[in-house]
Amino acid sequence: MKKIVSLILTVTLFLGAALALTACDSGSYKIPVVCGESGMNALCGIATYGVDYYSLGVKAGDMTADILLNGSDPAAMKVATDPNPALSVNPDIAEDIGFTIPESVSSRATGAQTQKVDRVSSAVVSSGADYTVGIIQLVQHVALDKANEGFQDQLSVRMNAAGKKVEILDRNANGEEANNVTIAENFVSQEVDLIYTIATSSSQAAATATQGTDIPVVFNAVTDPVDAGLVASLDAPGKNVTGVSDMNPVEKQIDLIVELLGKDDVKIGFLYTSAETNSVMQVSLAKAHCSKNNYSYVEKGIVDMNDIESAMAALAKEKVDAIYIPTDNVLANASALVHSINIGE
Repeated sequence: MKKIVSLILTVTLFLGAALALTACDSGSYKIPVVCGESGMNALCGIATYGVDYYSLGVKAGDMTADILLNGSDPAAMKVATDPNPALSVNPDIAEDIGFTIPESVSSRATGAQTQKVDRVSSAVVSSGADYTVGIIQLVQHVALDKANEGFQDQLSVRMNAAGKKVEILDRNANGEEANNVTIAENFVSQEVDLIYTIATSSSQAAATATQGTDIPVVFNAVTDPVDAGLVASLDAPGKNVTGVSDMNPVEKQIDLIVELLGKDDVKIGFLYTSAETNSVMQVSLAKAHCSKNNYSYVEKGIVDMNDIESAMAALAKEKVDAIYIPTDNVLANASALVHSINIGE
């Protein structure tokens, strides 16, 4: 009889371990996620202090209009930022993972503070324009799309107010560096009046292509334009390139994770694309803040979307309390996938 009981107990423990392993392998983790940007967070995160990319696009549209209409010198135009990233919460994602957002957080949430601009379509024409503006967008995803939309909307408003027309050549590099270069060189050969770039590598390609010309470049969605070699400083860019930085409040976001969890002994997993310098820089800031405050952390860099599932599994195995994803182009494009893996779908 004892042997039978022992055998049953052994089988039960084995089956329990197997089921647990299967659940882990399937990606049913339900780990709280906080993203560096509101659009990403809307798809896979529970809360964030996030910059609003449409509003950043509106600012870039104003800067472009000042250059084209008023003759402003990009070399002397300060790099702009979002001065007050808004706190937003995502109760739907929280419900999906069985997480309760503390009242201390939800009561302060204002949601994304998006500027509302009514596009003047008549100011954007395909021929006979007063100005031609080329756009290079690295890849299509919610954040960069909003930076493009806000830019075009505000530029149309400014052009209409000045009684001018603009032709917009909107190009997407589909995530390929070679495409960035080709598009930028084509714009230079077409002698466009200005190039608007969205993301770091697209901006670097345009900056290189316009060397020795008088074509100005206005960038957006560049986290650290100084480190990227685009400007000499944020206050005095120094050449034909200026724009808008999407630097987000990394330290506030890490502290938000701690507040959401309601404890100080946290273990945070960093999920980011290792080839994106903007992501690496943000993770470096996050790690420094964690070390300063004695928060534990684990980092998992990915190469592309194919690595996300294994990276999530590795973070779950490390028993992280939450995952932090910085503003990251690959992961922004895969935010819905992150959530699907997190809830095991």
